[in-house]
Amino acid sequence: MTVSVSWLPDWVGATESFTLSSGDDEWPGARPVDWALTGEGLRRAHERLRELPVRRIVDVVDVVAERWAKRDFPLRRKAVVDAVKVTGMSEETVDRALDAEVGNLRTGSLLAALERELGDPEVLDGFRGGTRAIGPRVTLAVFSGNVPGLPARSLVRALLVKSALIAKLPAKEPNFTAAFLRSLHEVEPVLADAVVATYWSRSDDTTLSAALEQADAVVAYGSDQACAAIRAKVAPHQVYEEHGHKLSFGIVTDAYARLHGPAEVARRIAADCSDFDQHACLSPQVYLVDRRHARAVAEHVADAMRRAASDCPPGTVDEDDAIVLQHRRINAEWRAASTASGEVWAASGLEWTVVLDDALLPLSGAGNRVARIVAVPDPAAAVELMRPYARHLQNVGLGAVGEEFWRIADQLARVGASRIAAPGEMSRAGFAWRHDGQPRIAGLVRWCDVENHPESAATEG
Repeated sequence: MTVSVSWLPDWVGATESFTLSSGDDEWPGARPVDWALTGEGLRRAHERLRELPVRRIVDVVDVVAERWAKRDFPLRRKAVVDAVKVTGMSEETVDRALDAEVGNLRTGSLLAALERELGDPEVLDGFRGGTRAIGPRVTLAVFSGNVPGLPARSLVRALLVKSALIAKLPAKEPNFTAAFLRSLHEVEPVLADAVVATYWSRSDDTTLSAALEQADAVVAYGSDQACAAIRAKVAPHQVYEEHGHKLSFGIVTDAYARLHGPAEVARRIAADCSDFDQHACLSPQVYLVDRRHARAVAEHVADAMRRAASDCPPGTVDEDDAIVLQHRRINAEWRAASTASGEVWAASGLEWTVVLDDALLPLSGAGNRVARIVAVPDPAAAVELMRPYARHLQNVGLGAVGEEFWRIADQLARVGASRIAAPGEMSRAGFAWRHDGQPRIAGLVRWCDVENHPESAATEG
């Protein structure tokens, strides 16, 4: 079954075709020819969307998420098969990625995020207590393709604030967004008809500029360089959100290792380093472990990585990444041979690698299930090792207990971390998380407050 990777509402006029290619596989799509006309259509769609109560939008997304939560749902199965072809990930890895993303789109998660950022979600419907929140007429979201299903997060945020959306699809996400929008259309056409999901190449500045001209808000995902290129084109009146290059770490303290034991700590570390084949920004580059436990933990991590690979097979590693991974192994083995404390454990192939070291080397590599365990004398030293990476620091798996946990968490927050999770839970970011440290729902809206008016006083009374 061949379906378009794009989603264009019926009201879109003339289109031009494109093809997404990966190896021997190709996926057809279409994009608008006249972006000014498309912008007018999106603004009309926004007017229809704003008439829907926010709780109706939540209910619709929940119904669609319930369908996608079933692994045998036909649209999901097609999306998984296509994602496997493009990303090289195994079906189980893609399924787990979709489980995580779709699981965030249920009623409880959506309302929790709205209440956390807006207080009363119904400020999106009208004045509540003298205040009102207004979403952008049109949002442009430029996605990257690290994790299957990731576009759902920003797509749903835009719809929750009643913004129409231009979604620039990632090249490595051939089917999910369009399929998700088809499901949305079946439940509530007004929502799906407010989205244009299409693709243009990274070098196509003409189309990017034309799409930008239609937007009141811009959300950019990608490398620092890719985000900088978009940021340079954003006008002063446009709201701008950026999700650039990020790094994540783990910490295991003496007390945490004693409480849970090296085998259980290792199982949790292996889960963090195996989820999504370690390609997500949320995945740890390094685990900094109290040196009294580092070797025992590392030995158990090797066993745990082996079991994780059996439970959820890793994907194929492309030629370039394979060269990088083999080079990382050679460097690690050379260091291990020259120090008394270092060691390397690895699969016979490229399925997983565990490195024990006593120094945090310059971070490099593209994931692919490499668990680097670095021995540190204490939590303070671990925090200091992260400090040079503060600008890119995102997620920390913090293995600590009691007062020590909160003390280290506070230090990490000051350094720059925007999320702190338990070891083993690093990849499972909730919808209510203020993504990269900023309110991503409230950040899209503007507010109107009624002040010093008798009608306001009468309403509040």
